[in-house]
Amino acid sequence: MKRRMAIKLSLMALASSYVMAYDKSKIVNTIKMKKKDPAKPEKGELKHTPDITMGEVDAKGYVTVEVNIGEEGIIHPSTADHWIYKIELYADGKKVAQVDLEPEISRGYLSAKVKKEGLKELRAVSSCNLHGDWENILKV
Repeated sequence: MKRRMAIKLSLMALASSYVMAYDKSKIVNTIKMKKKDPAKPEKGELKHTPDITMGEVDAKGYVTVEVNIGEEGIIHPSTADHWIYKIELYADGKKVAQVDLEPEISRGYLSAKVKKEGLKELRAVSSCNLHGDWENILKV
């Protein structure tokens, strides 16, 4: 019974995400961006850069990785015309998670459990519909 309910919920989530898909014509910039001067980032650069944090390792050896879009407390907006539409998380170059986000009703955030043993690097990429793709790397 639990398996049947899980399948139903998964299908409902998939259907609702398809129906609620944003207007892809509003994605006008997919260029890879970077901070002009990493030592002195501008507010607009901080707003787009993924902030990667790691929690404690659980009993199975996994760690919770959280990605918030915006550094130093500057959170990226989520409006009908300007939002983070996708976040990707990579562990040692392998994609481990991706989230697609809707404008206005969601904010740039991703959480995933990642195996900690042997992990050397986490990389997150945030995609802004107006200002392109921004990445950050956390050395473990």
